[in-house]
Amino acid sequence: MKSVKPADFERQTRLDPAVRFALLTGPDEATMGAVAQHLIGLAGKAAERLDLTGAQLSQDPSLLAAEAASMSLFSPARVIRLEISGSGDDSLAAVEALLAAETVINPVIATGASITAKSKLVKLVEGSDHAVAAICYQPDRRALIGIAMAAAQEQGLRLANAEAQLLVDLVSGDQALMRREIEKIALYLDAAPDRQRQVTPADIAALGAATHEEDVSACINVALGGKVRDLPEMLSTAAAVGVAEIRIIRALGIRAMQLARLRAEVDAGAHPATVVAAKSSGVFWKERDAVTAQLHIWDSVRIARLMTRLLDCERALKSSGTAGAALFRKLMTDIAHQAARAR
Repeated sequence: MKSVKPADFERQTRLDPAVRFALLTGPDEATMGAVAQHLIGLAGKAAERLDLTGAQLSQDPSLLAAEAASMSLFSPARVIRLEISGSGDDSLAAVEALLAAETVINPVIATGASITAKSKLVKLVEGSDHAVAAICYQPDRRALIGIAMAAAQEQGLRLANAEAQLLVDLVSGDQALMRREIEKIALYLDAAPDRQRQVTPADIAALGAATHEEDVSACINVALGGKVRDLPEMLSTAAAVGVAEIRIIRALGIRAMQLARLRAEVDAGAHPATVVAAKSSGVFWKERDAVTAQLHIWDSVRIARLMTRLLDCERALKSSGTAGAALFRKLMTDIAHQAARAR
């Protein structure tokens, strides 16, 4: 099957029985999460969910096909959620076995932010009649406003354009966080599809907490922008408000992938500001100046090295018995110093 757009998945009202494997990838982790959750929800509230990782599949490539063919003992349906790290090569053999299996009754919904359109896994999916892939880019501001209004309507809320803009700005364009804020507002106003409630700016101001995403974005821009002196205070602030180190590393990985994609256009002769300003850039409007500056600093070679170190750091943070926290702070410092030298 050919690749589709994330919106095509979101419009589905039932799971396609012909699709054994749905792969979501791309630089926008929030969209990936929202679409994956929608697809899982289509399996039904009573469906059993099994979570697997790429690391598990690399150790046992037959596991995915076996679980996809197994009936649930306690639920009428079953859905498999697969989280893939890195390029996806460690899951390639398992997905090949899944697509070649004679019997599959449980769909697999997979996400992997670091999987590129040219990866072996995406090529495998695109060449199969039983799989489909979607690359998730961050929606522009206009699209996010529409998403907010539609999500609010599902919760029984009437959200006008002005209030939708206010909410989008509050969460700095994070779709997943925006949906959580909408759910919180619906609970606060006792809204439901049969109890429509109007959302006011006061409601949003009362419930809209300062988002951790602002702290994450600040850390990213300080490190990639080479602001060495600001880094210690920024990391301390992020830690004080509860931003996890792995969240920062993953956000940096998403930004690095975004820079790699945009840098290819710069290397082809386009000006960084022009590339970032284009609708296809996927850069949220608040981040355009920072991303433009980072494109001047980070060339393709530096970005490739950065992505490798980020993956190594994420593995260390996930593993017990490692100096993950110390490696995290060293990596952040190294990134800031390298950016400062390249400015």
